[in-house]
Amino acid sequence: MKGIGWLLLVLGVTAACGGGSNGGDGETVLEFLGFDQDMTLNYEVDVGLALPQAGQVKVAGVDPGYVDGVDAYRVEMRQNGNLIATRWYQVDDAGLFLLGEQVVEGSGVVERRYLTPVKLLPYPFTNDAGVAVQNWSTTSDVEQGGSETHRFDNQGQGNVTVPAGDFSAYHLVHQRTVGVDGPTTALEEYFSPGHWYVKFEYSPESTWSLAPAGG
Repeated sequence: MKGIGWLLLVLGVTAACGGGSNGGDGETVLEFLGFDQDMTLNYEVDVGLALPQAGQVKVAGVDPGYVDGVDAYRVEMRQNGNLIATRWYQVDDAGLFLLGEQVVEGSGVVERRYLTPVKLLPYPFTNDAGVAVQNWSTTSDVEQGGSETHRFDNQGQGNVTVPAGDFSAYHLVHQRTVGVDGPTTALEEYFSPGHWYVKFEYSPESTWSLAPAGG
């Protein structure tokens, strides 16, 4: 994303079908997300070249001091072995939230800490009638200056084929707007309950697709 690319991890990456549940039957939010503090995932990264590049998303630890009272998961993203982003996430009974990031943009590293955590995925994801949440958004001031609005629109659930296999996933359109009337970047994301994001755009020029473990 010329701004933010979103995604992290999947629990024990295997070629799998099915969407998992959306909050219920004793399922925890971590099980719904497919998230674990020891996760490492592989991706194939399409940047418009003949061959894909190698992507990796890894939980590098838990930082209890990043935000007071929160055990923040520190997640590193690498492309062809180069660190391109470090992000801090919160997981609680309301879902998945982005707390802050350090990302390579241009020739430098940009840091952002969100004073209001950005909701990436709500939990539960469906209501009592089984209807999925259609949209949600967060407007947050950035500690380093300025503000951002992150809006997500759910385009529905369907089958997605990636190198790791076939998955049932929600197609989300993520719009990130800088400031009040600033530029907006729209990114496509595919979240599969129990399997994390199986496909996503890190930027409009970079698409990550889940690859088999060890691939």
